[in-house]
Amino acid sequence: MNPSNEELYQKRIAELEAENARLRKRLDVITADRRQLYQRVYGPAEEEYMATDEEYLVAMKTHVPGSGMKWLAEMGLYPRKAD
Repeated sequence: MNPSNEELYQKRIAELEAENARLRKRLDVITADRRQLYQRVYGPAEEEYMATDEEYLVAMKTHVPGSGMKWLAEMGLYPRKAD
């Protein structure tokens, strides 16, 4: 590996680490806003009943687009198209 490639890699790594730090700060702000809005809508909730970040990650990784609408249709809560 020549030195110029190594320098480019190190520069790119530094850029990505800076972007990760920026995104983590933004995530903290969004999480705080989400908790505040939750409390405003549902009232104060105990921390043990709040979903964790890991639970949100699992939900987002396993979510199938359209599955919510399919479930609503199965429950008869989603209006069907006119025949």
